[in-house]
Amino acid sequence: MRLSPFSFLLAVIVGAAALGDEVVRLPTVMPAGEPYPGVLTSHPETVIKLEPTVEPEDENIWDRPIDARNGFFQYLNFDTTYLADGRGPECFGDTEIEIRGTFVLPLPSKRHPLLITPGYAVHFLDGPRVSDVPARLYDTYVQFRWLHKLSPRWSADLSVTPGVFSDFEQSSDEALRITGHFGAMWDWTPMAKIALGVAYLDREDLRILPFAGIIWEPTPDLKLELMVPRPMIAKRIYWTGELGEEVQDWLYLAGELGGGSWAIRRESGVNDVLTYRDLRVILGLERRVLFGVDYRLEVAYVFARKVEYESPTPSFTPSGTVMVRLCHMSML
Repeated sequence: MRLSPFSFLLAVIVGAAALGDEVVRLPTVMPAGEPYPGVLTSHPETVIKLEPTVEPEDENIWDRPIDARNGFFQYLNFDTTYLADGRGPECFGDTEIEIRGTFVLPLPSKRHPLLITPGYAVHFLDGPRVSDVPARLYDTYVQFRWLHKLSPRWSADLSVTPGVFSDFEQSSDEALRITGHFGAMWDWTPMAKIALGVAYLDREDLRILPFAGIIWEPTPDLKLELMVPRPMIAKRIYWTGELGEEVQDWLYLAGELGGGSWAIRRESGVNDVLTYRDLRVILGLERRVLFGVDYRLEVAYVFARKVEYESPTPSFTPSGTVMVRLCHMSML
């Protein structure tokens, strides 16, 4: 049986489209998490405080982001990542193209909505010569995320992300993976927050990954996320506009854990599971445009790379390489 890369998304999008109306986009109350299942990343993100749980008579008076939209659709992300193949017989490269959209439903209410993010990615693999791998891998997923302000100082972030990760050439149950995370953030001081939680990655090499740390913003131009496993230092280098921050440029240095697990069919016809992981040190530049299109350009050194199989096939360790990633977000 061959799985369709679009069938998993279609039912969710069509079923939800008739339900969303007059809802708002909320900012995450957790530090930047995985943009798609299997990868934890870092990049600067403005966190806007939500009001406490006490419900006002008029739900529209609470403090919401200035660029929040009424309606079901919120924004669209498009990312392109190039991972050079490196050198030697164990060289291994990846060119990835990903698209994902974010939609919001007022469940259970406008103040505490459900964020729905369907996504689709294609990995065009290059190499290696020491082992047979598919020419392409696919990620198809839908993230359901709930953000909630528990009290004036405590916030919660819960997500569940079912998805199919495969070459779509086999019918193994290993293609279906369910990831997610639960985290909490405590406003320690006006400039410092403490975050902790756990992510369930559902990878063959790493099932559960706890995270914790301090997010410190000593000035509006400097942000430090002293987080494990995802540290980041960001510096605002430019801002302008009538509102003072309509256009902002941020320069940042970050760490990232990359990789994932995919169900594949080997050239011999045997079903298997391929798992890839690496570590990345990223230098990035991000432009945020209020009511416009945000861009992010990242260059990284990638190391500690490893490719493993569920079968007895020997694993191999590709050499260190470089990564270039271009991302943009549009509210259309």
